Amino acid sequence: MTILQEAQALFRRGRREEAVALVEREAEAGDSEALFALANWRLYGLYAARDAAAAHPLLARAAALDHAEAARLRASLVASGTGCAADPAQALALLRALDPADPQIALVEAMDDRLPASEPLSDDPPLCLLRALFSAAECAYLIALAGPALRPSVIVDAETGRPKPDPVRTSDGMNFGPAQEDLVVNALNRRIAAATATPYECGEPLHVLRYVPGQEYRPHLDALPGVDNQRSWTALVYLNGGYQGGETVFPEIGLAAKGEPGDCLTFRNVDAEGRGDPRTRHAGAPVTGGVKWLASRWIRERPFDPFAR
Repeated sequence: MTILQEAQALFRRGRREEAVALVEREAEAGDSEALFALANWRLYGLYAARDAAAAHPLLARAAALDHAEAARLRASLVASGTGCAADPAQALALLRALDPADPQIALVEAMDDRLPASEPLSDDPPLCLLRALFSAAECAYLIALAGPALRPSVIVDAETGRPKPDPVRTSDGMNFGPAQEDLVVNALNRRIAAATATPYECGEPLHVLRYVPGQEYRPHLDALPGVDNQRSWTALVYLNGGYQGGETVFPEIGLAAKGEPGDCLTFRNVDAEGRGDPRTRHAGAPVTGGVKWLASRWIRERPFDPFAR
């Protein structure tokens, strides 16, 4: 029985303090799996207060013991600035030291971060299209990375507290949370920030959606009710072509958009007073043929903590 299996057995028997103490003790003794588990506990605030900075030395020790997953996670956190100062160049060096052939390296090194010209589609509310913000290789990478993690879109039932199918969004989707935001995803999020003239730290995790025939996203606002840190901007990146239907429709202003692969549609969700702008109500029209892939990043007015609940 491994240390983690032993800890899990203690957790199942309700002996939480013993399980935590076991993992902490073995981590101190230099067990790589215990170090990796403890780093994740610190990162997510499990069994103690969240302390992202404390995760880094634990991951470094595990990586030095040839724990590849710990090394990759450490590189991702350094790129995003989670628990440390953001340093994408150092993150790339950490990844190269682990595996010089990692496909992330070639993609990041090939990136051209010069922004394409913006094509205004509406001045008020502000809505524009940036052609080929992502390359074909970057779009393919996101699709391949997101595919295995896709789940049906759900909401929480207010009465039962259990997930149920989302009546507005019938697609499958996934989020690249802070532990899943690898160096390529991080660089693409930073490019979206530059394209929208917003700080990287204000963006929510990149969300990837897949629509098959019949699936849609019914009319909705991206601005959220009753929040202090509002979603001020939305960026939608079309990741593929060859599908029918699936236009992004703005019924209040009589506009429909459908980008080519890599094109990014951006629009401001709030009015001059910071309230949700009803003119930005939009929908993803039903897909009638093929499969549509879309990446979405919602951008807040102020820095957003992806660990916050």
